[in-house]
Amino acid sequence: MLKTTMLLLDESISGWRPKSTKLGGFPNITYEPRKPKPLGTVFKNGVECISGVLVAQDVIQLPEQQSAKSYNGLTSVLPDKSDITAHTAEVLQLVERAQVLKRGWVGGDSWFGSIATAVEVYKHFGVHFSWIIKQNQSWFPKKALLKLLKAWFKERPAGHWVVFKTTIAEVTLFSMAYAWSLKGFSFLLSTCGLTEPSANMHRSYFQDDFGTVSYKEIK
Repeated sequence: MLKTTMLLLDESISGWRPKSTKLGGFPNITYEPRKPKPLGTVFKNGVECISGVLVAQDVIQLPEQQSAKSYNGLTSVLPDKSDITAHTAEVLQLVERAQVLKRGWVGGDSWFGSIATAVEVYKHFGVHFSWIIKQNQSWFPKKALLKLLKAWFKERPAGHWVVFKTTIAEVTLFSMAYAWSLKGFSFLLSTCGLTEPSANMHRSYFQDDFGTVSYKEIK
């Protein structure tokens, strides 16, 4: 009834307060201090972008149980032949469960994103990938991108970006550093799309010296 061409990934947590037993019969209780309800069960979710329907979900269990799930620890196609790690395995599982069509797309929360994930997802399923890169920086040229951005645009980088293009394991990758303010930078990775300016300007919000929230429009 539903074919997935665009899949968005994130996580959610179901708050749980068992009374009679430690876990209340659940396979795992996770403590996430940053969440609104820090104690509960964590899920990794996959939502079909056009309809908003939840098409894939994984209950996060104990590390021993998670590592036994598919793709964890398999040899990657990266040049160093390293093992597939947890975040990459999670994306592969969710893309497979959602049955994303070939030449489809997956993106979402930065926890899932990396060079390794982009390459593995495309090699396994022929599915494209776009992500903001934060904690998973292996193989990603963050320092070189930032240095080039600052060299080109010096003290006025806001609204500008630089792009590197390369091929790893026959997968074409675009790495980008984008300055959304004088000191705020985002690092992006994609296997598809364009790096030309959008027809719509982006509003970057900030507080002035008097605490008033204002904005400026940048590319």
